[in-house]
Amino acid sequence: MQELQKVPSEMARLVAVCRDGEDEFPFDTRQIPLYIDDSLTMVMEFSDSMLTLDKQQIDNLQLKKFAQRHSMLKEHDLSIAMMVTSREVFNTLSQLVPCVGCRRSVERLFTQLVESGNPALDPLSIGAKGILTLSHSCMSDAAKLYTLFYVCGAKLSGMIEAIPKSKKNKRCQLHSLDTHKPKPLGGNWMDIWEVMSQECRDEVVLIDSNFLLETLENYLRKHRFCTDCKNKVLRAYNILIGDLDCSTEKGYCAALYEGLRCCPHERHIHVCCETDFIAHLLGRAEPEFAGGYERRERHAKTIDIAQEEVLTCLGIHLYERLHRIWQKLRAEEQTWQMLFYLGVDALRKSFEIISVREDKMTYLRRPDLSTDLTPASAHPAVAKVADAYAKAVDCQDNLKSPCSWLQNLAESLEISRGAAVSGF
Repeated sequence: MQELQKVPSEMARLVAVCRDGEDEFPFDTRQIPLYIDDSLTMVMEFSDSMLTLDKQQIDNLQLKKFAQRHSMLKEHDLSIAMMVTSREVFNTLSQLVPCVGCRRSVERLFTQLVESGNPALDPLSIGAKGILTLSHSCMSDAAKLYTLFYVCGAKLSGMIEAIPKSKKNKRCQLHSLDTHKPKPLGGNWMDIWEVMSQECRDEVVLIDSNFLLETLENYLRKHRFCTDCKNKVLRAYNILIGDLDCSTEKGYCAALYEGLRCCPHERHIHVCCETDFIAHLLGRAEPEFAGGYERRERHAKTIDIAQEEVLTCLGIHLYERLHRIWQKLRAEEQTWQMLFYLGVDALRKSFEIISVREDKMTYLRRPDLSTDLTPASAHPAVAKVADAYAKAVDCQDNLKSPCSWLQNLAESLEISRGAAVSGF
C-alpha cells in the first residue's frame, strides 16, 4: 500500500479529543486544537525537547559573553526587550516565507492564540493586545535565554529552506492546490497511528455510517457493479449497520464482520482498535491505493463476497480518514514551528537592540570621557540611540503603558543599530 509520509514522533502528538468544543477544553502548555472536520477536533501537543539540549551544543565562551550582556540590563529594560508586536513578526514572515498558505496559517494561528490566550508557544506567550513576550523564568535565566535565541533560534532559516516548494507557485507541499486529491503522499500509516493517544484512536475508528455509505457508493460507481451485485453489496452494508436482519440472508458469513459493532440509533460503526486488526482492514484497500484495480465491471454474486466489498470500502474510508488527519497534523505542526521560531527571532532582535543601546550608554559613562560629553557630541549612532531612549523613558505615559510605545522605540533603535554596531 502507498503509505503516509513519516511524522516525526519527537514533535507533535495527538493527545485528546475536544468533545465539548475548543472553548471548553482546558488546554495545557504547548497544546493547540487541531480541526479535522465538522465532527472531530483533536488536541495537538508539542514536545519541549527543543529546549533540552546537550552541553556540547552550547558554546561556553559565547554563553559567558551573553551572560555578561544579560547582566548589564536592568529588569525593566529586559522586560521591554522581551516584548515585540505582531507587525514585527509578520514583517519577518513576509520576507522569509514564500508560501502564501504558510503565511496565512501563521497569521491565523497568531490571531487564534491572541483570542484564546492558550500557552501554546511556551515559554513564549501572546497577550490580548497581540504583544509577544517571554516567560519571566526564561528571560531571567541567561543560559535558557541564550539557548532559546542562539541554538533554537538558529533553526529558523534551515527549517524554512527545508520545506519542499513548488517551482511554479512557491507553495509548499502541504499547502499545494493538489492536497485535496485523495491520493496518499507516501510514508507509513503506522507513523500517524503511533502519535495518537488511545482516546484519539478510539475516535478515529468510530465511523459515521452515512460517510461510509458515501464511500461505498463512489466505489460501486467506480467499478461499475451491475444492478444485482450493487444491491447485494448494499444489503451487506445494511446488515453491518443493523438495518437488516442477517438471518434472512443466505450465505451470510458472521466471521467477516468480527471486530465491527454497530450503533443503529447513533448511526455509528465501532471498529476494533487493535493495531493488527486495523492493519488487516487497511490491507484490504491496498489495491485501491496501489492502482491495482482498473475501472472495470466487478461482481458480487453472493452475500459473503458483498461483505468483502463492504470491508474494502471500510478500509478505504479509514485510510482516507487517517490521511486527512496526517495532512492536518503536518500542516499545523509546520505552522506552529514557523510561528515559534519567528517569535524567537523577533525577541532576539529586540534583545540585541536594547543590549547595543546599553553598551553605548555604558561607553558614554566611562570616567575617562569628558564630563561635559553629551549624546549629541558623541558618535551619531550613540546619540540617536540615547536620545530615543531618553525621550521614551522621560514620558510618564510611556512608563505606565510600555507596550504602546515599544514599537516606536524599537523603530528608532533599529535605524541606528547598524551604525552603532560598527561605530566603536
